Amino acid sequence: MSAEVERAVRRSLADYCDHVDRYDVPGILALFAPDGWYDLGFGRVFRGPVELRALFSRVEVYRATSHHVSNIVVDVDPAGDAAISRAALYAYHVRREDDSEAHVWGQYHDRFVRAGDRWLVQSRTLRMAAERGTRPEGGRVTLYEPLPRGI
Repeated sequence: MSAEVERAVRRSLADYCDHVDRYDVPGILALFAPDGWYDLGFGRVFRGPVELRALFSRVEVYRATSHHVSNIVVDVDPAGDAAISRAALYAYHVRREDDSEAHVWGQYHDRFVRAGDRWLVQSRTLRMAAERGTRPEGGRVTLYEPLPRGI
């Protein structure tokens, strides 16, 4: 059972990258549970399909993106109806307006729930290890909340 769940979670992570890179917002939304949410950090949490659609529609500012996940770890709840995953992320972006580039390195921390024969993202938290070329908002020095690190 856990190997089957891990395959489904890995597939969902790969499908997410593919849908984002093709700017397929309906495809992205189909990967999330109806009450799913996405936490970008600094209090920016997008809940439910309306807010998630608004978040993912912002990808149109990029002429191209390329998302890559690796180092995927999946832990399946003993009851078999939920799983938690951690995946390393590298994403490359080219802005439409001026062809400037942005690079981000970080991690997705996800909770998946079973929905019939599918596994959907219940929650996603994104934290960054590094950023280059991003445009921080609100007077912050980074666009994304940093990945917690030990001292």
